[in-house]
Amino acid sequence: MASVEYTGRSDELSLYEHAVFDQDWSGQHYVSIPPIGFGNTAATFAKPFSSKIKLGAKVKEINYKNSNKATVFFTSNGLTETVTAKTVLVTVSLGVLKAGAINFSPRLPDWKQDAIDNMGFGVVNKCAMQWNDDNAVAWPEDKWIQLVTSDDTSSGKWTTFFNPTKEKGIPTLVGWIGGQEAIDIEAQTDKEILVDVMRNLKAMFPAITQPDRVIITRWGQEPNVLGTYSFKKVGRDFSDDTWYLRENVDQILWFAGEATTSSGYGTAHGAWKTGEYAALEMEEELRRR
Repeated sequence: MASVEYTGRSDELSLYEHAVFDQDWSGQHYVSIPPIGFGNTAATFAKPFSSKIKLGAKVKEINYKNSNKATVFFTSNGLTETVTAKTVLVTVSLGVLKAGAINFSPRLPDWKQDAIDNMGFGVVNKCAMQWNDDNAVAWPEDKWIQLVTSDDTSSGKWTTFFNPTKEKGIPTLVGWIGGQEAIDIEAQTDKEILVDVMRNLKAMFPAITQPDRVIITRWGQEPNVLGTYSFKKVGRDFSDDTWYLRENVDQILWFAGEATTSSGYGTAHGAWKTGEYAALEMEEELRRR
């Protein structure tokens, strides 16, 4: 059975780390609010720097052999281009780092590569459904709805649902699936997935009708992420791993993202904060030179 919140299979999760050292979620805050969305929030912050942002580009290599600067090689419109900088902030996901999608020259130190190779990073997928008719609501007002099933191969498969109907102003349910099951469903068609989802919803709410709009994620297949977010893996010290992943290399390469923090991992605001901290450290280093 998968653990929906933690993205990994149950046999991969560290019970000790999650039970004893897990973060306090009571202080969570939203990076964005309905109907603004993450994209519009990020675009607002990026607007003053729009002339310096190159969209549709993919970084292939970062060469930091020079002690005072780094050269970034990237492709754009089928052409290879370069940009040189005194410092570089790497914010790609742990999944992209694990895949070796970016070549670092020289190779990253062993202590950082060990964290990249051995930290837990898994998949959570969602099936978001909306109904046009306000009378379509056949479920309670609870934020989280869970179906308890028998312990078999379908256990944990589309049994957790988030209910943002109040915030959206339209009947909405979001099915969650995590771990190996989340990876497995990516081979299914949207129609096949919806059949599985509706089977479980009808088991709880027989009067529920087919949704009018459905969006299904496949984060494991998204080449710019290759997963969803990190989890605390059995046999690893998560706090140490996030520290090593976050630590800069030669005062040239900095790293940020949800997997670089033990206090906000798996969250958008955690990733955002690590970027802010890294930027301040980079600024301090540039002032020092």
